[in-house]
Amino acid sequence: MVVAGLVGCASPQYQTTVRWIPPADAPGRACVATCENQKNICQLECQARRQACAKALDPQVEAGYQEALKQYEIELQQYAMALRHYEMQLQFEWLHYGSSGYGYGWWGSWPGWYVPPPYFNPQMPTRDGVRAALEQANCQDDCGCLPAYDGCFVGCGGQRVSETTCIKHCPPSK
Repeated sequence: MVVAGLVGCASPQYQTTVRWIPPADAPGRACVATCENQKNICQLECQARRQACAKALDPQVEAGYQEALKQYEIELQQYAMALRHYEMQLQFEWLHYGSSGYGYGWWGSWPGWYVPPPYFNPQMPTRDGVRAALEQANCQDDCGCLPAYDGCFVGCGGQRVSETTCIKHCPPSK
């Protein structure tokens, strides 16, 4: 019964689809073909610029990876120290309170249910991860080819129709 109540509180999720309706006349269709060619050229040039940018990052990738490994080593040492401190707290509680149930720590009463402290487990970096972060920060992903195509397509007499429909947790229709 509670689950059904919670499902009713979920926000609706929508999806937008786009349709392009080409112009009916021959000059309009020829114009749209020019738009298609311009879009394809734009996308190829954009991809080439992104690849060149990614290639230029090679020296930074290695330096960034070495720096990330140093940071990982520091975090790993901090993690090991935090776990050792946690073990010592558990041993102290057990030695002083045993199974009497009178010990209280930040995790609750001993020997009750407890949750380990919120130490995060450091993740070892990878060259690919460092490269992806550098590419995202330095190399342009979107060159504006699709908005330019949309403008060209509509300028040729075509129509761009956007339709938004509810796909999940939809409100009841009236």
